[in-house]
Amino acid sequence: MDESGFRDALASGDRRAAAAWLVQSFAADVHGLCRALVRDASAAEDLTQDTFHKALAGLGEFRGESSARTWLLAIARHRCIDHLRRQGRRPDPLGAEPQLGEPMDDAPLTSDLLSDRKALLRALGSLDESSRALVVLRFHHGLGYPELAEAYGLKQGAVRMRISRALAAMRAVLTPAPARAGRALERAYQEAKPTAVPPPMRPRAAPPPAAAAPAPAPVDFGAMLGALQPNVPGSLARRLDAWVSTI
Repeated sequence: MDESGFRDALASGDRRAAAAWLVQSFAADVHGLCRALVRDASAAEDLTQDTFHKALAGLGEFRGESSARTWLLAIARHRCIDHLRRQGRRPDPLGAEPQLGEPMDDAPLTSDLLSDRKALLRALGSLDESSRALVVLRFHHGLGYPELAEAYGLKQGAVRMRISRALAAMRAVLTPAPARAGRALERAYQEAKPTAVPPPMRPRAAPPPAAAAPAPAPVDFGAMLGALQPNVPGSLARRLDAWVSTI
């Protein structure tokens, strides 16, 4: 069944078929968002199931003005925010619109920065809940900027800027500190060197131009995140299947 079949199921009042399609199509996306936002495996499973309960109860309110996935993700985000607030954890807001001329970079991280699994987890863990969820949804689940903006109730520019800042923060975590310190020391040494008048030298033939170093090959960031986060845990899949069978 595609989304047109889902809409047909809604029109005919077949709630079980509609719920089954939502679960089969988007359980991984909803769980990925919940896991990224709350950072608790058990709570993420509960919130994923709660999202589908809420969606089923509100099927009559779905007007098709957005995609079913966007609608579900918006429900999931609100359920997660309510959960965090009950725990006394205030989700970080996405912030203001980008300033004119501020650079944005949403390119995937490169292989030299993604070679260490623990470092990647540490980089993701350094982000606030909202930024981490955006990165996971963008690169692991493949959501486009229009879908993210609609799910979060923001303009696309704000979403792009937040992802750009998140990737910059991850690069800072993933870049080894000794390498950063070494570059800083080299710059300081070059600036502090005394300038002396060199003796006259005979002209020498210019050496052949050195071949440019190849740029690091970009890596599929989604695949890297996919290796770190299972799509739908078996326990959650069984819970959702049992729930659908009761409708």
